[in-house]
Amino acid sequence: MFMRFICLLGLLVFGTAAAAQATDLKSIPDSLYPGLEYLLTIPTSNSDIAPDQLEKIISFVASSEAETSMSMLDREKASGAFYAFTLRGDLARVVDYVYNPEIPVYVTMPSSVRDQEWLDPATKDALKLLPKALDRGETLLVRGSEREIITPDANTGGYYSYNQDRAVAVFQGPTGPVLVSVGCQTEPSEIGRKGCVVGEDSDWNYLYSDETGLNTTGLGWVDSYMYNAHSIIVFVSDSSTGTIRVGSFKWLNAGWAKVNMVKQSHIINGIKRFTADFKAVLESSRLPAAQELAAMYRELKSGSVETLRRMVAPYLAAIEGSGTLSSSFKKLLASGQYLQNMNQQELVKVLLKEYLKQRLGRDSLIQVALAGQHWTPQP
Repeated sequence: MFMRFICLLGLLVFGTAAAAQATDLKSIPDSLYPGLEYLLTIPTSNSDIAPDQLEKIISFVASSEAETSMSMLDREKASGAFYAFTLRGDLARVVDYVYNPEIPVYVTMPSSVRDQEWLDPATKDALKLLPKALDRGETLLVRGSEREIITPDANTGGYYSYNQDRAVAVFQGPTGPVLVSVGCQTEPSEIGRKGCVVGEDSDWNYLYSDETGLNTTGLGWVDSYMYNAHSIIVFVSDSSTGTIRVGSFKWLNAGWAKVNMVKQSHIINGIKRFTADFKAVLESSRLPAAQELAAMYRELKSGSVETLRRMVAPYLAAIEGSGTLSSSFKKLLASGQYLQNMNQQELVKVLLKEYLKQRLGRDSLIQVALAGQHWTPQP
């Protein structure tokens, strides 16, 4: 539920029309690689995290200007890139929403993650200790394995499911608390399947099919995969200014026929896709309290599939009338098959996202009642 940040790499552009490899990017300092390699061992090691081994990385992230893009050396045939951005607020807010096992990942990463689940439920209990450790200034490391599904690529429509080992740690840094999250994909993803971004990506409306391939002319036949991926994200807070500098280090090997089609520019664009909505949600003054979101999520999950389908039907009707869909998705929607194929988890996701849009003051396709009120979604 927490390091869904790898998902943002779903923005990959495959094929010969892909953006050219950036040639003017500066490289990260060579002195950072020992610390990065150390971090990548943490998800599967038995040792506690050693913050003193991360001093150079923390200093680098803290001093990086916002919206800085840099190149990194390839790793295990995976392309690598770095991007930095600034987040207003304190680290407690990040932990309360992003690393809260009671709030699904797609709430704070709506354009990046379709869904996520911990493979060991005990990891959820361990995550609940993060706020207290942060408040007390203690060091805490949480490990687990997760299953993640990303949203459709904005260019190809492809989406992917994969497993990864995850580690999240909080500890005190030179200017305030630091949070580090590390994800390592354990094996190649499932074959890429066709999805659809409906309208603008910032609308957070997506459709999914079980059909393999990509929704790009000439590439519908492609059997694509995410072969391997490694991700490190570092949150360095500055308690004196109430801001957090965030540094994202990512490597990705993805494509088809075991050929890596990923360029550094793709990774950077993917991080930017994630960053835009991550900031929009967490920096919003209208974001509901974490307890409210958790309560709404519980209430929706308690509904029967039949009730949830009645609530989602107007949403799909609005999608169907958008006029931006492929013929296959139009057929699924018109026949009612798409709605009937949606399980409870997928129905809840649609409704919770629409609820979030309402509360943030964004355009939503249906209105979802507040938690504790009678469910009466209206188109």
